Amino acid sequence: MAQINSSEPLCKELQEMLTRLYGPLLASRDLWKVLGYASPGAYRQARLRKRVSVPEFEIEGRSGHFALTIDVARWLAKQRMSNSQTHLPEEGEKDMT
Repeated sequence: MAQINSSEPLCKELQEMLTRLYGPLLASRDLWKVLGYASPGAYRQARLRKRVSVPEFEIEGRSGHFALTIDVARWLAKQRMSNSQTHLPEEGEKDMT
């Protein structure tokens, strides 16, 4: 099995995928899903408690909050690498989950 020590390849892949889907900015209407919150309400509660894990900002003249896609990709990759000691399957190897 291949073991990945750096989150950089995963971060790059996530960034490319998220940028294709959402562009360089993620609006709060999409951000809650990408960050794994169960609902928009759960995301709002996390915002109120200052527990959203990526930097958010407002844009003058637009409603809602935004995060840079690269920041979200970095956070997701970091979570995957730090919270998992599993091996990634090599090409052709089946996932047993």
